[in-house]
Amino acid sequence: MSAAVQRVSNLLTLSIGHVALNPIVTGAILWVLTKGPPQVRSKLTSRISALRDPIRYAQILKALKWCLAFGITGVVNKQLNHVALNAGRYRSDKARWDWNREVAVVTGGCSGIGELVVMRLMNRGIRVAVLDVQQLPPSLQGYTNIKFFACDITDPSAVYSTAELVEAALGPPTILINNAGILASHTILSTPDEYLRKIFDVNVLSNWYTVKAFLPEMLRNNKGHVVTVASMASFIAIAGLADYTASKAAILSFHEALNQELKHHYNSPNILTTSIHPSWVRTPLLAPVEQVLKERGSAIIEPTLVADMIVERITSCSGGQVILSSSHSKFSLLRGLPNWVQESVRSDLSKAIYNSVT
Repeated sequence: MSAAVQRVSNLLTLSIGHVALNPIVTGAILWVLTKGPPQVRSKLTSRISALRDPIRYAQILKALKWCLAFGITGVVNKQLNHVALNAGRYRSDKARWDWNREVAVVTGGCSGIGELVVMRLMNRGIRVAVLDVQQLPPSLQGYTNIKFFACDITDPSAVYSTAELVEAALGPPTILINNAGILASHTILSTPDEYLRKIFDVNVLSNWYTVKAFLPEMLRNNKGHVVTVASMASFIAIAGLADYTASKAAILSFHEALNQELKHHYNSPNILTTSIHPSWVRTPLLAPVEQVLKERGSAIIEPTLVADMIVERITSCSGGQVILSSSHSKFSLLRGLPNWVQESVRSDLSKAIYNSVT
């Protein structure tokens, strides 16, 4: 797919989602054309020739009705998704949360999206424990609500001992944001064995360690929020990023299983879970492939958008699955499509990445 076609596709998807399938917009237009004030309809008819042709007028009304039906279905589906991912609750439980008393743990909080999330949480009055192997950046230094803990999250013993230090210094955490991740582009055969182990340690296994370290206290209080920073790569495999996409698919599976265990094994409906699935984000991780993505017209989102959405989900006191940007939500349906469609989509993305690593 050429860059021009990709841009047109993105624009059409955005337009359809925000206009044609917006029930407020289509409902209002349909009402005006069928039951609105005669003088308004008369003005529209005089300016739009298609409305003066009875056949085309009927076709327009039919199309609007279909758009309205699909739009309403989308709204209902969104609400049902919300209820399903919040233990059957429609309303959030904000009364149980006091941001001046909450403690958040952010892995990989010294750079990129993590650094932005830490600053936003701190601005809300939340005390934040930053777990990272990097040193705390100047932008996060000097704040009483931010405490840095040098921790290699790929080492389970280091995570468990750090969890004790966090609780002693700040109190028991109620928010866990598994944000740390690494990425590099290479083919399967050229992937160094050491790096293969490292990417699964950082992107996948560390989530087990942090959840094992911080979830028990949340269970005791039946209150908490676990955020998994996954990726659109959770839904689609790409040549040149096999290790990364495999790790993100694994972490989505982990997150979904955690949600089920909270519901059925621990009977803890008030512990929220949220998975975040950004597409291409302009961070140092994307640097190896950013240029080729730009050339093919792929949308690259800013890390501030991801950070804002993470904090929004936390402060709204509701869990869910968030895909950024919304125009990429179709990729989550990929596995249910015919194989020839799946292969076409994967091939399109794989060609771009493959060209950057060969």
